[in-house]
Amino acid sequence: MLNIRNLTITLLAIALGACASLPDDLRQVPSEAWPDPYATTLGKYFNDVAPAGDGLSGLSPLPQPRRAFILRYALAIHAEHTLDMQYYLWKSDTAGELLLHQALAAADRGVQVRLLIDDIYHYGRDGIYATVDLHPNVQVRVFNPIPNRGLGRNLGYVADKSALNHRMHNKIFLVDNAAAIMGGRNIGDDYFGVDPNLNFHDLDVLAVGPAAQEAGSAFDLYWNSRYAVPIEALYDEADMPANALPDLRARLETALGGYLDELPYEVPFEGDELYAELEKLADTLTWAPARVVVDPLSKFDGSGESALADLVFGMSHQADEEVVAQTAYLIPSDEGIEMVRSMTDRGVRVRLMTNSMQSNNHLSVHAFYMKHRKALIEAGADLYELRADNELLEFYKQRESRVAESHAGLHTKSFVVDGETSVIGSYNMDPRSRVWNSEIALVIDSKPFAKEVLESMNVAFEPGNAYHLTLDDGEVTWSIDTPDGVQTWDKDPGTTAWQRFLTRIMGWIPIENEL
Repeated sequence: MLNIRNLTITLLAIALGACASLPDDLRQVPSEAWPDPYATTLGKYFNDVAPAGDGLSGLSPLPQPRRAFILRYALAIHAEHTLDMQYYLWKSDTAGELLLHQALAAADRGVQVRLLIDDIYHYGRDGIYATVDLHPNVQVRVFNPIPNRGLGRNLGYVADKSALNHRMHNKIFLVDNAAAIMGGRNIGDDYFGVDPNLNFHDLDVLAVGPAAQEAGSAFDLYWNSRYAVPIEALYDEADMPANALPDLRARLETALGGYLDELPYEVPFEGDELYAELEKLADTLTWAPARVVVDPLSKFDGSGESALADLVFGMSHQADEEVVAQTAYLIPSDEGIEMVRSMTDRGVRVRLMTNSMQSNNHLSVHAFYMKHRKALIEAGADLYELRADNELLEFYKQRESRVAESHAGLHTKSFVVDGETSVIGSYNMDPRSRVWNSEIALVIDSKPFAKEVLESMNVAFEPGNAYHLTLDDGEVTWSIDTPDGVQTWDKDPGTTAWQRFLTRIMGWIPIENEL
């Protein structure tokens, strides 16, 4: 049994660990995205099919999880010089392992691989990152890492919360600086229609041409910042077994067949299949002006403002007819509610969709969103919540028995203004995105592209997929149209009294400004 003396020593060690600091030498060596993308196979291919017109980017929305995964997988296989990946979350599940396998395969071909990962959800993963980093063509950096990597990690976070609460939420998958995928998806089964319990509705964009190069510049900005710490500065690779990398490679190779079997769709491997994917891409591209908007690094020391919040407010003033927005997490500020009121007062229709209590994977967020629902409706917003049992799940259930019992959640972060300008990225309409996280988005000025995005978004607004929220005698009411008439609820549909009680209790905790 642990005696008092040993317990005191243990607690002291943990407390001291919480005060750990990063090493003086962070071993950061600057690098940049591939400088000549149009000389690569991908760059040349898309440049050859591009229409005449300076500054136009090729763009394709990716609402289907199958397509979003296959394109990442196929593009990684096509990488010739560089593969740059920046993510908030990368899970060690089927999708995560398959893409890690492709990253190592690219490195074996001589491709320079850079992986920039946020630190907050990756406790215990240093050994894996350090193992991958052993490859001479792979560099792994951890963004804004918690200095204590052991038992005192949580205490270390609390001890320096003002700095460590700032997280990197950017998401970029970039090949040869020629083709980029940006949007809401992290790397994990639930983002690609594979998870047996929960699968998100999300939206990415494939971008080629100038927008891809802008994504490369945004990646370099964060990669070369003082917050991007090489894993070798956090984890002593000298202590690793000599066979660590071969063992990881062997494990991934052995598991590869099983992982592919777990996917409810087939992925291309080589030759004709891969070129067929390129041809499909070329046929789906819309060529239009596009730009990348990314938060400044000064946001991490508390001095910088949110470039994405400024973008949203600026575009709200320009709207004339309609704003359609989907956001996974919706906790509006007072200014945000007034922004909605200002738009609706001048005749702009505002349609907002977020998660219902049943579909929300963060009930703490829902607890505070609930407090603003009535104000949003009173401000004139058409407010909708995603149904966890929505009809869109049939895509998964008809193809894969493993996900037959799963439910759905909304993870999309996008909006369309006046059927012409689309914004798709990582920005949620909540305090965490406005204040704490860095965010990134692609802004596309194109009616044809906006039409594609709206077609995808409008499906989610249908009664089989969403509840419409209105006020009845001042109280929030949920409704859907059915063949038998309108069905209504006066409480969050699909939830129990206990769930609603717990969610309300969460809303008493003073943490709204951190969600």
